[in-house]
Amino acid sequence: MKKKSIAFQGEHGAYSEQAIKKLSGESPITIPCRSFREMLNLVQYGKADYAILPVENSLAGTVIPAYDALVDSDLLVQAEVMLRIEHCLMAPKGKTICDIKYVISHHQALSQCSEHLEKEGLVAKEYYDTAGAAKDLAVCEMESTAAIASELAAETYGLEILRRNFEDLDTNTTRFFLMGRESMPCIGKCKTSIIFTTEHKPGALFSVLRELSDRNLNLTKIESRPFKREMWHYLFFVDFEGTVADRQVKEGIKAISDRCSYFKFLGSYRSANYEM
Repeated sequence: MKKKSIAFQGEHGAYSEQAIKKLSGESPITIPCRSFREMLNLVQYGKADYAILPVENSLAGTVIPAYDALVDSDLLVQAEVMLRIEHCLMAPKGKTICDIKYVISHHQALSQCSEHLEKEGLVAKEYYDTAGAAKDLAVCEMESTAAIASELAAETYGLEILRRNFEDLDTNTTRFFLMGRESMPCIGKCKTSIIFTTEHKPGALFSVLRELSDRNLNLTKIESRPFKREMWHYLFFVDFEGTVADRQVKEGIKAISDRCSYFKFLGSYRSANYEM
């Protein structure tokens, strides 16, 4: 049987690739991409089966470029996965913490490890990507330098882990969407995601959300973003419990779409809280 291919943003060893391994029971082909739009286009044009998209972090909040990419994409959410982000401090083999003065990584990873960096007396240097920092550290001569990235990155590039769980808080978790071309049936505990914008009149947003409340549908997230196609209009990204296969969800979506000047269905998918 042909292996499924899943595109992700970043270098091999990125947290997105780690999320793929957590979500997939098999060993899919993973395809690194430079941007979210590139990886979504690979799926759209049939050059990859799926894409994994980080949409939210428990500390940093919404991944804004990911939500912007969702607006322009025709792909549907297949599933979600929650990945606990465990940062590792790593260096070329043979190095110890006493040999390290500088640490390279993405600015978010550095900020999430700031207390440990200060405690160890290490100087942070921003890099374009966590896995990219590990990759370059493995092939380039960087004196007195370590990187912060995932355990998978250390394994991928042959680096030695000097410190595990280097993050300051153990609540650091990223939520990912698995994106595909077709809608998938959802079994078990499901969520549905939609995007919409309302008319400029009193109570417009309330009347939309009431369609969920009246049908006893539990809202799990709401986020607003500027609507680039219309000045001073805002898109609302909404997640709620249930699947479009259920009558009350189907009726709620129909009622909401009738009230909105713009509406987009992102998909019904298995919640990460549901265990197979």
